[in-house]
Amino acid sequence: MYEYANRLQEAGHTVIILHSIKRPYKKTSAPVWFDQLVYALRGVARPKWFTLHKEIRSVIVPEITEKYVPDGDIVFCTWWEMAYMINALPASKGKKINLIQDYETWKGGATIVDNSFSLPITHVVIAKYLSELVTEKSGIAPLYLPNAIDTTKFYVNTPIEKRDPLSILMLYSQEERKGTVYGVQAIEKIKEIYPNIVVSFFGVYKRPDDLPHWIDYLQRPDNLCALYNQHAVFFSPSLAEGWALPPAEAMACGCAVVCTNIGGHQDYAVDNETALLAAPKNITAMVTQLTLLLEDNNKRIALAIAGNQHIIKKSSWDRSVTDLLHIFNGSL
Repeated sequence: MYEYANRLQEAGHTVIILHSIKRPYKKTSAPVWFDQLVYALRGVARPKWFTLHKEIRSVIVPEITEKYVPDGDIVFCTWWEMAYMINALPASKGKKINLIQDYETWKGGATIVDNSFSLPITHVVIAKYLSELVTEKSGIAPLYLPNAIDTTKFYVNTPIEKRDPLSILMLYSQEERKGTVYGVQAIEKIKEIYPNIVVSFFGVYKRPDDLPHWIDYLQRPDNLCALYNQHAVFFSPSLAEGWALPPAEAMACGCAVVCTNIGGHQDYAVDNETALLAAPKNITAMVTQLTLLLEDNNKRIALAIAGNQHIIKKSSWDRSVTDLLHIFNGSL
């Protein structure tokens, strides 16, 4: 979202980012004024991990209501609770657009999330499976805005054919929906078949105590592009995703990808064309697909090249920003 904000500002538009303290379906124990004070002291209104365009205002507001939202042409939200809040805004705040990035039921009941899809605002999805889901739940076909990969930040700098063919990289997460427990089980079976396998995990968490000692672990690596380029295969065992970024980033960096056949992978992961797919939780299927690449280096190279070219051609930021502007202009 910050990337969209920057690119829209650079294109000559005025962008204001609002972070709301209050959410309509989230209970909080602290008063709003206290949270505002804490956030102000911490200086978190502008992200420290991302460089926002200097002309973008990024502020924390008590809530998304008429009082705190400036008048504009477009009001664009990125979370189902905010969809309810922008729906209640007067027309002077702009045409209302809701970006649906996942089936976000983990912090709210499915019914209230499903009902947000029927609000009389413009709904936009980042993945084709989400388009089907929203249409099924609401009877309204949303617009499609695929994610993009910045290929100036994620690219091949270690030739695909010269990488250690027995090297695997995987994202580690404590979120159940990321399927890490199944990924570890599959990797352990691969280790039995290939004792010399090189495996690396990365994530935001500290190294877990129960992670096998032979798996290298990097917490918050500062150069993801280099890390992807150090490996031949990227493995994603997720159970659910909106539009998974790491496998697509890995493709852009020349990794051959093995991932689950979930909706959040399928916009770019086509089985046996740009990636190898396996059913979620199916350890045997995951091991089979990984083994295919570890045993056939030519197949690994061909798959990596195909995946890389797919991302370069299909996941363009220029295209996504152009599509978003078409959506804005269409609403106006």
